[in-house]
Amino acid sequence: MKQLSGMDALPVLADALDEGHAGLVAFSDKLRAVDDVPSFWFDDAPVWVVDREDTLDPWPVQAVGSRKIALACATGTRAFILPAEVFRAHVSAHLSAPLSDAEHQVLLDLACGLSVDESAARAGVAVSTRRKQLQGTFRKLAVDTQAAMVGLAGQVAHRLVARLSALHRSGDAGFGPYRAFLPAGVRCAAVERGDGATVRYLDMGPVSGRVVMVLHPMVFPDIHAEDVALFHELGLRAIWPVRPRCLSQSALKSGTWQDHCDAAVADCAAVLEAVSAAPVPVVALVSSGGYATTLAARHPHSVAQIDFVSTCYSAGRTRTRDGYFGDFLVRALRQNGRMAMVFAQHLSGAVFDLPRLERTVRRIFRGSAADKVVLDSVFSDAQKAARLKYAVRQSIGSIRHDYLGQVHFDWDDARRLPVTKQFWHGAQDRVHDLEDLTRLADYVSGRPPQVMAEMGHLTEGASLRSVLRAIAGTYPI
Repeated sequence: MKQLSGMDALPVLADALDEGHAGLVAFSDKLRAVDDVPSFWFDDAPVWVVDREDTLDPWPVQAVGSRKIALACATGTRAFILPAEVFRAHVSAHLSAPLSDAEHQVLLDLACGLSVDESAARAGVAVSTRRKQLQGTFRKLAVDTQAAMVGLAGQVAHRLVARLSALHRSGDAGFGPYRAFLPAGVRCAAVERGDGATVRYLDMGPVSGRVVMVLHPMVFPDIHAEDVALFHELGLRAIWPVRPRCLSQSALKSGTWQDHCDAAVADCAAVLEAVSAAPVPVVALVSSGGYATTLAARHPHSVAQIDFVSTCYSAGRTRTRDGYFGDFLVRALRQNGRMAMVFAQHLSGAVFDLPRLERTVRRIFRGSAADKVVLDSVFSDAQKAARLKYAVRQSIGSIRHDYLGQVHFDWDDARRLPVTKQFWHGAQDRVHDLEDLTRLADYVSGRPPQVMAEMGHLTEGASLRSVLRAIAGTYPI
C-alpha cells in the first residue's frame, strides 16, 4: 500500500473544505512546522501552557518566534504562549486610535527587553525610523518614556495572565460557558474518582427512573428541551458522562488513545457506581463504540446491553470515501501519523469561520435529507451555530482521540462480549454504507442492524429522539 503523503491530503482538503490556493499553501507549510494541539482556547486564540523554571523575569513579555509571545504566571513555574495579536487587541481596546503594525511591534520588542537599535535591526529599518515609530506609540499610549511604556505593557500582561489562569484552573471541573447552551431540566453534575479526578456528567429525566448511560459522539450533540421531555415520558434517567478534554479548557494531554480510553472508561465506571447499583443499558453514539465495549469488558456487572447508534466503523476496515475527510484521516493515522496531525489541525481552523464551517459539514453530509434538516436547524439559529462552534473548539483533544480510536479499537473485542448488542443505522446515512454495516453487525452481534427510516448519520434532534424511543422499547419491563 502506498504511504500517504501531504500531496494525498490536498485534494481532500480542496473537496471537504472548499479550500483555496492560499489555504493549500498554508497546509503545505504546516507540514514543515507542527504546533502541538493547544492546551485551551481564549476566545478564538489558541493558548499553550508550558512548564518553566522558577525564575524572575525583568521583562513582562517574552518573544516566541515571530508571531507568538509568552506570559509568565504569578507562580513563575508556568507560562502561557499565545499569538501576539491577542496582546495587541488588549492594548488597542483601551485606545482611541489603534496601534499600527510597526507601533505594536516596537511596543512588544521593548517589552521583551530589546533596545530601540535592536528593534530596528530586527525589523530591517533605520534606527531613526524606529524612533519615529516609538514616538507614535508614546502618543497613542499617552506615555512619554520607554519605562512608562514597558510598565503599561506589564499591566496588560498581568491582566491577560489573570484571565488565562482563571480559564486554565476551570479545567475539567465544570461546564463553564457551555451551561448557557443547555435547556432547563438538564442537571450538570460531577463525581470524584478514587484517584481524585473529577468526572463531569449530564443527568436528565426522572431521578427515580431507569438509568441508561448515553456515550456522546466526538462532537457533543445539542440537547433539546424535547429530549429532556422524552426521557421523562419514557421514565428514563439518562446519564451522559463527558469524556476527558471534551467541552473543556483542560491542558491535560494523553499521548495515546489507550490512555484516553482508560481515563474515559474509569470516568464512566465512577459515574455508574454513584447513580446505579444494577447493570444499566449503554447507548453508544457514533464514535463511542470503543469506550462502551471497553467499559463492558472491564466492568461486566455494570453493563446490561449495548446499542451502537450511527456507528463509525472505520476500524472494521470497510470501504472508505475520501469525500468524507474522516475516512482519509483514519487511514492517514495508520500510515503517516505526522501528516494526519497536521491535517487535523488544519481542519480545526475551519471552525472559526462559521460560513466555512457550514460549507464543510454540509458537504460531508450531502445527500441526506434527514441530516439536512439537522443542519438547517443549526445554521439558521445563531445560538445553535455558536454552540456547535464552542463544542468543536473546546473538544479538539477529545476529537483527536476519537479518530485514533477508530485505528486502535478492534471490533473482535465487542464480538466477545457476553452482553446483548444491537446496531442502529439511519436509512438516510450517506457517510457509512448499510451493506458494510450489515456485515459488521452480523459479525459482532449475530443479528442485522435496525434501520431507522427517518434518520441520517447525525444523532441529535428528532433523529436522536426516534432512535432512543425505539431502543427504550427493547428494554425488559
